Amino acid sequence: MSSVENIKISKKENTPNFPKSEELILAYWKENNVLQKSIDQRSVENSFTFYDGPITSNNRPHYGHALTMVIKDIIPRYKTMKGFRVERSLGWDCQGIPVEYEVEKSLGFEQKEDIEKFGVEKFNQLCRESVLKYQQEILSTTERMGRWVNSKEEYATMDATYIESIWWSLKELFKKGLLYEGYKVVPYSTRAGTTLSNSEVALGGYKGIVDPAVTVKLKLKGEDTYLLIWTTTPWTLPGNLLVAVGKDFEYVQVEYEGVKYIVAKELVGNIFEGEYSILETFNGERLIGKEYEPLFPFFSSKSSEGAFRVVHANHVTLEDGTGLVHQAPYGEEDFALMTSMGISMFDYLDDQGNMKEEMGEFKGMFYKKANKYIMEDLKNRSLLLKSVDYEHQMPMCWRTNTPLIYKPIKSWYVKVTDIREKLVKENEEINWVPAYFKQGRFGNWLADARDWALSRNRYWGTPLPAWICEKCGETEVLGSFAEVKEKSGIELKDPHKPFVDEITYSCPKCGGVMKRVRDVIDVWYDSGSMPFARFHYPFENKEKFESKYPGQFIAEGVDQTRGWFYTLHVLGVALFNEKSFKNVIVNGMALAPDGTKMSKSKRNYTEVNVVLDQMGADSLRLYFLSSPIVHGEEILFSEKFLK
Repeated sequence: MSSVENIKISKKENTPNFPKSEELILAYWKENNVLQKSIDQRSVENSFTFYDGPITSNNRPHYGHALTMVIKDIIPRYKTMKGFRVERSLGWDCQGIPVEYEVEKSLGFEQKEDIEKFGVEKFNQLCRESVLKYQQEILSTTERMGRWVNSKEEYATMDATYIESIWWSLKELFKKGLLYEGYKVVPYSTRAGTTLSNSEVALGGYKGIVDPAVTVKLKLKGEDTYLLIWTTTPWTLPGNLLVAVGKDFEYVQVEYEGVKYIVAKELVGNIFEGEYSILETFNGERLIGKEYEPLFPFFSSKSSEGAFRVVHANHVTLEDGTGLVHQAPYGEEDFALMTSMGISMFDYLDDQGNMKEEMGEFKGMFYKKANKYIMEDLKNRSLLLKSVDYEHQMPMCWRTNTPLIYKPIKSWYVKVTDIREKLVKENEEINWVPAYFKQGRFGNWLADARDWALSRNRYWGTPLPAWICEKCGETEVLGSFAEVKEKSGIELKDPHKPFVDEITYSCPKCGGVMKRVRDVIDVWYDSGSMPFARFHYPFENKEKFESKYPGQFIAEGVDQTRGWFYTLHVLGVALFNEKSFKNVIVNGMALAPDGTKMSKSKRNYTEVNVVLDQMGADSLRLYFLSSPIVHGEEILFSEKFLK
């Protein structure tokens, strides 16, 4: 009995069994190779190009997957019905911190040193295996959802051909002056032990964290008066180098409990408890140039560079604190101000966020733990005016869910600021659904786009193909495996760490040793490269890529305005001087019935495959498509809505 006959028989049943009927239809599609026929019967010249963002496959499919499966099926299916050839390739996102973190958890690792001790080669092999773990389950769910995908067109970001195309792109950026090494303050995950990009900060979101807010005294040189500064990061106080004021703000000298202090006039009432006397009022201009005694001795030599004095800064506000702003190397604006004044920067935290050797009695302490001991030291020296618990919003690591800090790091960057105007202009030509994302969430992000921190001091990822001479500093970015062989004589079969780290060659300028920088790159660069890297462009399939660029349709969740949508757009403009996609549907997020995020540990949702077995895929497809979630809004999902 054929599948068609089975389908006809199912119609005679008094109570329709939708899951069973769907399974018969799926079997019919498979037996008759319907997807491939839908492709073969249509002209290549009449193609509709759909880009499918690579799926991270080291976790089971969830409702977020199911939702995008629906949207990614109905538009290509409609175009197929209208006579277009739609090839429907599927991609796997195989590298990066998400994969590493899951493997670390399975091994019981708590820090990067555990990976080094275990062995990078063994660790990366486990990462490679882990990304294959749920591929079959995801493919099975994809098929069960009724989504057509062409397994012949699969790509994986960990493949050598894919990585070689990324290397080509990085060399192109380097030649254009859009890839550079710099020393900046960037978001940093102490748990992951690496920098993150600003778009990753947006993905991780913010969380309310309680920290000590301290008001600290700085004694003016040659005067019996103290400047008062305020901070919620006491661990940065040993690095204080300047105090910033607003030259046009009003400041006062106050006598409180027999001691003289200088604070902003507007904030006096927030600082002192009880009686105080205002002795004098003046503009901030009068404070500029005054010198004060360093809080700690660790970096006192910086006084010869102009440190430990009062300066004007535009970022000073009177919203909170004292109106005199503590400046240390761990703030973006602080760092920029101090480097512009010729003060050399430093970093006294190691990769895990512990105080380095030069930090005396604080050495080895995790920065959060050091808060307590720094405050005690200041209190013992009568330099701590007061301390209170203070809840503030802190950025969180998008994979480890731990607080981020801002840290001065030598890193590689994509110079997004050089192409920002073009990014905004190309976005005007993209059709966004819902339309408000064009000028809103995505457009606003583009308008304020900063240089992309690309380096990751990790292991399982696309290695940054930059080699630097140990002797003269000459830098080369290699754009192919053939170029590696030409330079070093070594044929690179696996471009991953640790193998690529072993490759050295002679410096073309001075004859010194060229060594590769040890970083891998941001995993979001991998996914943003899919339009060209899946074809191993430009090494092969040149015409195929060019005929399919830019993509005519993409779809993902609202979070991808800071993720895949953004990196696609940046790389499209940077490499090809145009947008990567023409049309995009942005879906919202499906939350648990109580409004919280769906969580396996909380067990606050039913597994997708259980719902499919009980009620079928069409009920889920129709529910999603008729809900506000396809208009970028959140929904509270429950299977009861499918009944």
